[in-house]
Amino acid sequence: MPVERFALTAEESGAVDRAKVLLANECLAGFGPGSRIPEPPPLVAESSRRYGISDREVARALGYHLPPPAGGAGATKQPTEAQDTILFGETRAGERQSTAPDGHPIPPGGCYGDAEARLDGGPRPESDIAAAATIDKESFKQSLATPTVEAAFHAWSTCMEGRGYHYQNPMASVGDRAFDTAEPTEREKAVALADMDCKTETGLLKSWSAVEAELQTRMIEENSTALNRLSSFQKRKIGLAREVIARLGG
Repeated sequence: MPVERFALTAEESGAVDRAKVLLANECLAGFGPGSRIPEPPPLVAESSRRYGISDREVARALGYHLPPPAGGAGATKQPTEAQDTILFGETRAGERQSTAPDGHPIPPGGCYGDAEARLDGGPRPESDIAAAATIDKESFKQSLATPTVEAAFHAWSTCMEGRGYHYQNPMASVGDRAFDTAEPTEREKAVALADMDCKTETGLLKSWSAVEAELQTRMIEENSTALNRLSSFQKRKIGLAREVIARLGG
């Protein structure tokens, strides 16, 4: 989607997350040994679920269930309550703390908040972030009411009926409460595969994404000033993150 160029990629988001942990650990070191938190695993880009399921192999194996996180869940040591207070600048009961028990000052927002602020490199452009989020949300909403997408939904629904499944659109099949199970059922997998086949046969994904891309392009032009500021903020943030990784990442 066009608006995605104003967001961080999976690789960039992973770098920011890693830099945040590295800075938090640098901060935690001032409160004594044993307070390190583990670095996050690398982020892996997954198939978008914007238009429902779009990966045939996932449909075959998992139906509409989400794949497990890359690398597995893995048990990690949870921070103690005292460590949480230093990390977030408040107790688990929500009481703000400015000093640790030994009198060492806790930065505003804790070590995590301090790391986030340092990576932002200045005031966070909340209104610009909101502008991009609004485009992402409104373009999807408006696309649903276009004749092209409505026709594509009808073609997809007719195709599904031919396979014995009755859904008005792809959101209805994804949201079927019958598939709200711990593990995917064989029927769920069959429906998901039929869903993918009908999307391919009707060209739904191509036509829907084209409509939404056109809507987003117009919205981006109307909000160019805010989005250009956001782009500058994102570039600065990823640059700072990479500097932190080069300095502390080993």
